[in-house]
Amino acid sequence: MADAADKSTGLSAGWRAEIKLTTVVAVGALVLSGLNFYRSYLYEKQDLEITVTEVSYVTNQGELYMTVAFANGGNRDAAILRVEPALWGRRNKKDPEWIPLTDRVHSNIPVTVPKTPAVVRAGGVEMVTLSARLDAEDAEQAVQMAHSGAFVGIRVATMNSIGDLYLLHHPVARLVLDAQGRIRSAEPTIHRSLSGFVDLDGAPPGDQLQSNKKTPFVWADEHS
Repeated sequence: MADAADKSTGLSAGWRAEIKLTTVVAVGALVLSGLNFYRSYLYEKQDLEITVTEVSYVTNQGELYMTVAFANGGNRDAAILRVEPALWGRRNKKDPEWIPLTDRVHSNIPVTVPKTPAVVRAGGVEMVTLSARLDAEDAEQAVQMAHSGAFVGIRVATMNSIGDLYLLHHPVARLVLDAQGRIRSAEPTIHRSLSGFVDLDGAPPGDQLQSNKKTPFVWADEHS
């Protein structure tokens, strides 16, 4: 009789432990499902980071190239409406402004690749290359005496998933001139990522941060 009672008690204890484990697993699965539902349908994280990774200016051929990375760290898609290279200068106005560079380096090479508008999926990264003509003489005439150089930058228009529009401008490189006013080299003027969902009207000379892992590789040859 004692053996039978022990066996019955053992089975009951084991059954109770199994029920508890099953309950814990079920509750955990329910909580996880609720969190996934909240993140997918209720919680919104709008986050788009813009990083210029490379700038090269083939000075004597008048060709400017840039590479820009768009990283979507949010859980909603983002749209790149427009991205283009620009030169800081005057265009029939008293005050300087960012002048878009829209002339192609070759008839078969678009200024922006891939073409915009484009979508950056949630959690994804989109690499955009820019190619535009910039005659060395035009750049040298756009020199900003206060900063001893000419500046090239980017103009970017974006939209988040709820339809808000943003526009930013920022210098990415300074073309260094010699005593004769001719392009000698280039140096970066941006050392950070930019938020794609902030309006920014950045003018030269750019940010004053030290070079770091967000500083683009910048190169230009001497104007001969």
